[in-house]
Amino acid sequence: MSFWINCPSSLLLLLLGLSLHSACITRANLAGQHSGQDSGHDPLLVETTSGLMRGFSRTVLEREVHVFYGVPFAKPPVGPLRFRKPLPIEPWHGILNATTLPNSCYQERYEYFPGFEGEEMWNPNTNISEDCLYLNIWVPQKLRLRHKPESQDNIGKNGMAILVWIYGGGFMSGTATLDVYDADLMAAAGNAIIASMQYRVGAFGFLYLNQHFTNSEEAPGNMGLWDQALALKWLRENARAFGGDPDLITIFGESAGGSSVSLHLISPVTQGLVRRGILQSGTLNAPWSYMTGEKANEVARVLVDDCGCNSTMLQENPARVMACMRSVDAKTLSVQQWNSYWGILGFPSAPTIDGVFLPKDPLDLVREADFKDTEILIGNNENEGTYFILYDFIDFFEKDQASFLERDKFLNIINTIFKNMSQIEREAIIFQYTDWDQINNGYKNQKAVADVVGDYFFICPSTHFAQLFADRGMKVYYYFFTQRTSTNVWGEWMGVMHGDEVEYVFGHPLNQSLIYNDKERDLALRIIRHYSQFAYTGMPTVNEADWLPYTRDQPQYYIWDAEKKGYGQGPRTTACAFWNEFLPRLKGIPDPTPEVCKSAMASSVSAGAGELRGSPIVSIFLLPVLAVHRFI
Repeated sequence: MSFWINCPSSLLLLLLGLSLHSACITRANLAGQHSGQDSGHDPLLVETTSGLMRGFSRTVLEREVHVFYGVPFAKPPVGPLRFRKPLPIEPWHGILNATTLPNSCYQERYEYFPGFEGEEMWNPNTNISEDCLYLNIWVPQKLRLRHKPESQDNIGKNGMAILVWIYGGGFMSGTATLDVYDADLMAAAGNAIIASMQYRVGAFGFLYLNQHFTNSEEAPGNMGLWDQALALKWLRENARAFGGDPDLITIFGESAGGSSVSLHLISPVTQGLVRRGILQSGTLNAPWSYMTGEKANEVARVLVDDCGCNSTMLQENPARVMACMRSVDAKTLSVQQWNSYWGILGFPSAPTIDGVFLPKDPLDLVREADFKDTEILIGNNENEGTYFILYDFIDFFEKDQASFLERDKFLNIINTIFKNMSQIEREAIIFQYTDWDQINNGYKNQKAVADVVGDYFFICPSTHFAQLFADRGMKVYYYFFTQRTSTNVWGEWMGVMHGDEVEYVFGHPLNQSLIYNDKERDLALRIIRHYSQFAYTGMPTVNEADWLPYTRDQPQYYIWDAEKKGYGQGPRTTACAFWNEFLPRLKGIPDPTPEVCKSAMASSVSAGAGELRGSPIVSIFLLPVLAVHRFI
């Protein structure tokens, strides 16, 4: 990035003999040469292990917040560093002018609904570039009041807690610079330092061809996760420079960000680097959230061919292939990688089981990890699936109003989503989600498809992860977000969508210039205080009795809603028992082959409730499974 402010000529001469990266002349906003200046005289001047930087000040909620944008933590992953793990930033000279939002990492925009605010708010709002590894930091200043507010009591003797945001986007998109992630209100209301990071997405962050190289640095996969780890390390090393406590770092993220959080808590690479984690609508064990090395290699080889670099050469001359891939322009890579998208939430990039960062299957890792005391706050939104069925089945649904989904279309969608499952598994899913009293109610069918997607891809993986984590003796606190915001621009049928909680987490309803009602402002303040309290103490409330831990035997969640408070059981207990306990027992059971059974099954999924109750899918196949496996 060309963020350096014009330098004095004497400084330019001094830098002339230095290397490009040590001089950092293309990496930062150089405001001038440091010559014995005491940073203590300027509250916006901070000295870090990488060098001096100056931010700017904002006043929100009658409180001053110091903001630092575009703080580099790694060398630009360009040229020979493309498809490699990140390298730490070398110290810069002069003063970094940390007042400009950084580049977004290279990605494609979503433009299904051009100009629509609900979609545009998630698209990159700064230049996209491979030079994108930067941090943003918000530091609340002390309140000079006679009676300090409740949140001020949280400050520990070693400094403020630090909450580090990891954005979502299916590991294919996302940026920390979005307006909805602006954290000044969250920092002020929560009395904690907030930081956010950029990390590489798509093939730039997850290309996996490592099995073709003896050199583990070539396309090792998970580069985006290594970016996150390096950012966390930088923040830990420099926590005290901003008034933070390096032992009170909590990472929080949504969707792919939540998945990343769960991985950092269990990976041998990052375990112990942070204290706690908050997982919003995403865990590593979700079907979209990880892939095997074999699958990742298959996807990578397709991309190599699509970029004209000839994957057949990987055996005899892998270095030549990588040289070719590094010569491909970023736009071509960014577009061609989508050729391997394989259906709803079937993203071609994801954390890969590489034997290092993710050594084995995520659930096995949770079961076997050597945890220190770690707490997690985890949860979901009420209607996680609606956003995704709209985008992936846009011919069936409309953004602004509910659609009447005929039975045959319902069956078609279910069979498309689960095309890689066996017939008996698909039959079981259809049976589980059919409303047999209203089989031809198209609006019920639409809701059923949304529930299938929300349960399978988000809610039930979250409850499974929470149960396993609690089984290991760790404290787990579960929330369920049910607030349909009064300003929501999406159709009413879409309900409380994936991502709807984010604006509350970052405190946007507290901005009096925005149109929210008083109850929504109160909900935002409550959520921020839950996050802050959790970051400081490991509990989201002052008294544990106010929010009971989640366990397998007592799966209680705390309701986040502007109109109500309290607890619920689950969430989605019956549906998640189906996905987490029952359906896995059908794997490996062969599909029926007799023609009579095939005919009966074909009729069962299109029949009415009375006809299906005696169908072979129930009487011949499912009931023996119940008996054999003693499923209760």
